[in-house]
Amino acid sequence: MSLIKNVVTVGGWTLLYRVSSFIRDIAQSTILGAGIFADVFSLSFKLANILRKLFAEGAFNASFLPIFASTLKDKGPKEAQKIASQIFTWLVIMVTCFMIVFLICFRNIMHVYAAGIEPSSDKFNHLVAIGRISSPYIATSFLAALFGGILNTVNRFAMPAAIQLTLNIFIVIALFIGALSFPSVAYTMAWATFLSGVIQVAVLWLSVGYCNFSIGFNFSRVGDEVKIFFKKLVSGAIGSGVWQLNVIIDFMILSFLPTGAVSYFFYTDHVNQFPLGILGIAFSTALLPPLTKAIHAKNSVVAQKQMDLGLLFAFMFTFPAAVILMSLNHPMTGAIYGHGKFTIEQVTAAAPALAAFALGLPAYMATKVFSTVFFAHKNTKIPLNGGIVSLVTNLLFIVLLMPYMKHTGIALATTLSSWCNGIYLVFKLKELGTMGIDRNVITECLKQLLISAIMLASILAMNIYADSYYTNGGIERNIALAIVCGISITVFVIAGKMLNVFSFLKEIKSMQTHE
Repeated sequence: MSLIKNVVTVGGWTLLYRVSSFIRDIAQSTILGAGIFADVFSLSFKLANILRKLFAEGAFNASFLPIFASTLKDKGPKEAQKIASQIFTWLVIMVTCFMIVFLICFRNIMHVYAAGIEPSSDKFNHLVAIGRISSPYIATSFLAALFGGILNTVNRFAMPAAIQLTLNIFIVIALFIGALSFPSVAYTMAWATFLSGVIQVAVLWLSVGYCNFSIGFNFSRVGDEVKIFFKKLVSGAIGSGVWQLNVIIDFMILSFLPTGAVSYFFYTDHVNQFPLGILGIAFSTALLPPLTKAIHAKNSVVAQKQMDLGLLFAFMFTFPAAVILMSLNHPMTGAIYGHGKFTIEQVTAAAPALAAFALGLPAYMATKVFSTVFFAHKNTKIPLNGGIVSLVTNLLFIVLLMPYMKHTGIALATTLSSWCNGIYLVFKLKELGTMGIDRNVITECLKQLLISAIMLASILAMNIYADSYYTNGGIERNIALAIVCGISITVFVIAGKMLNVFSFLKEIKSMQTHE
């Protein structure tokens, strides 16, 4: 299977997963609105997701894949199967013990995680009950990562990428099934989350067996490879914990705000993450591999060029996306979520958070560029310190902004801390000795800002006439919104061509052709 086919396979399924997540959120907001059960499910779902990302995604793959791949290559399938089975055995034991303790202590954990919710309230009791149902999804994520890693190693990329869709499919089905005999459909969604994890593990396990790997319990004496795996897993989780701790802090503080704040933050953050997810796929596919290759080859000229192009590529999409989401935050939120139980008052409350998140779009992508440069230089300390900078500044901005801006202040704090992280990484580039921000890149970025400002002016001018259609809501609002977005993007493209802003795309294409 060719590299291009692999990229298209994984990227295509990942994009489909992002779209399905978006559909899931729309269905959830329509049926649950932004009430108690929407808040409770969002809190429990986010906790499970944080722990999954902390242990069962990046840290797991970075620890397992090199060990399994090298064993398969050097010692053959039988030895690789043995190591995978030993890891599987001890994973099951450790995760089972962890989940037993986690579920027994779950109420106490919620006292800390959702400290703002009164422990004797119905809301807190529902949070504990729903969280206990959905939390075992964390355990299934470990096993899914294990089997998915085996499949990826033997070039079976489609199933691990596609199976992620089951989570969103099951939750959407649960939403339409309804509450059944539970107090709310949120309980049905929690059971769907747990069931989707079980299905993922079962399907991936069978797929591994189809590839002639029989993975089961193996209690024989573990070798150095297994010990190394668990050491790397723990250290990797600690390293990525800084970024996840930021999210935990946000939701801990959100629990102190009135009902609905968690949902507003949850929904609008996902709108903001949607373009980031799509851009991340395109960015990783087009630029990150050659950047890493150039740095490893110690070709500083090419590496510098790749970083410059990466910044321009990232800003070319995130500047206009930020402008659209910020200047059209209310009609955009209404068009996406303003249905069913998500009332116009809730749209009005949520919309400013979308604008606050959107302000950080360029910072998120710039941080991705700079972090990749450091990682490619095998420098993990500076990105980790950048995460600490983000964590500290996030807390500071929350203290300053939350009392006045509520959930929007927390969203803005997240954005400002991302800018602080990006600025920190820019100054730390000098420590690499061979990398820096070229003056020509600064000039090109200023030109992109200029055409983004022209785009913003066009939107503000059109909003004068479109506001009445936005107020009417429904199909009139959606048509007006589509027209304003379409015209503003056209203005951006025309202005960009006049200022020759997009010429760097030819350089990217040329460099990819010669890879």
